[in-house]
Amino acid sequence: MLSDKPVFIGLAGTLNAGKDSLGDILAAEYGFLHMSTSDMVRLMKKREFGDTVQALLLRNDPYINNMRAERGPGFLVQAVHDDWLAKNAEYPGGYVASAIRAIGEAEKVKELGGIIIFVDADPKVRYERSQIRVRDANEKGKTYDEFMASERSEIDVDPNDKSVQNLYAMKDMADLSIINDQTSIEEFQKVAVEKLKQFLDSSRESS
Repeated sequence: MLSDKPVFIGLAGTLNAGKDSLGDILAAEYGFLHMSTSDMVRLMKKREFGDTVQALLLRNDPYINNMRAERGPGFLVQAVHDDWLAKNAEYPGGYVASAIRAIGEAEKVKELGGIIIFVDADPKVRYERSQIRVRDANEKGKTYDEFMASERSEIDVDPNDKSVQNLYAMKDMADLSIINDQTSIEEFQKVAVEKLKQFLDSSRESS
């Protein structure tokens, strides 16, 4: 474990910077539950509708919009937290909620006593990774300019709307920032975990 008590982490960052990789590392090595906000949407829909429904985090998704209206913009983070509480004995390290994108989600992480980690990397490095790790056929062959345009869609938003993706706000709200320009997952793990340990140690000393 990284701490003598569970740690709650919200992971945010730029496209292909390594957010999910860091979440997977913490889950595999340090006893964390790792769940992305999109994974939580799929899980909630499966529980409610009885089958797997492919869910995308889009502002015009009626299910997500209705839940945000009913439970607030941080409802997905609360859902991850509640899921961890139900099985925390299996995950003594705490939980990692990855793909935090909205101000309301980041605020909920902090309200629950957690921290925000922002992962970033050089844009050209991230673009190269995007072409190696293509998950969606529509992403294959995307140009660098198209890749950056996709990212700008998470930046050019209404700063007063806490429910929409807001990359700049995530960076400003982060408690810890990690640059992932490493060439291997092993190097990234060493750098990221060491920075997180230093942050947690410093937080304990100042509390």
